[in-house]
Amino acid sequence: MIKPLSNLHIIIPARNEEHSLPKLIPQLKKTIKNILIVDNNSIDDTFRIAKEAGVDVIRETKVGYGSACLAGIRYLNQLSQKPKFVCFFDGDGQSHINDIKRVATPVLSNVTVYCQGSRMIPLKSKKSLTPLAQVANKIFSIILLLSFQQKITDLGPLRVMTWEFLKSLEMKSKGYGWTIEMSSKLLKMRVPHLEIPVQYHQRKEGKSKISGQMSTSIKAAIAMLLTYLKVIFFWKPNKIK
Repeated sequence: MIKPLSNLHIIIPARNEEHSLPKLIPQLKKTIKNILIVDNNSIDDTFRIAKEAGVDVIRETKVGYGSACLAGIRYLNQLSQKPKFVCFFDGDGQSHINDIKRVATPVLSNVTVYCQGSRMIPLKSKKSLTPLAQVANKIFSIILLLSFQQKITDLGPLRVMTWEFLKSLEMKSKGYGWTIEMSSKLLKMRVPHLEIPVQYHQRKEGKSKISGQMSTSIKAAIAMLLTYLKVIFFWKPNKIK
């Protein structure tokens, strides 16, 4: 069994998550030492709560999931001792903390350089997604399969990878296209990867930034499609160092 995840740095984008962080952070601290909350221009007490909880916290004023993730990467990159492994995890309380170790284990054990959680495999988790999210995941899964003859079932938030692999992805997306950019580049590189079924719950507190809002969901789908096309036609993979 993997010991407490001392070599894992976790990046958590958080926008107006004052309700979920007081429960989330103490649970994370039981097994993860290196926790970074990226306050994505919140208008509530997200920053203060994270700071008082004793974890690293930075502000990213440009709103966007990708912008927050990129800010987290920049922060880790300026550390004197670079991380070995990086995890992306949402701060909304819908994902299960115990799944982090399950998803991280193949990467920390050098089985693969990339592993992600899939909410679309367990029926209960799948049903916790909104119908719009289920349809979007299914459509993009088919698109990726047809493009690369490799299957990824979910564009979910829980992803663990080596630091060197993350750098090789040259991530650029500042908004909704972040997850499809990562998945598309992963498959285009033909890098062996794993998907592990994970638990997912309907949101109990706070407000979703995408799911359930038709106009926002459409914008997200368009952004994801454009990002996918950019990767397909313009991005050239680099070798992992």
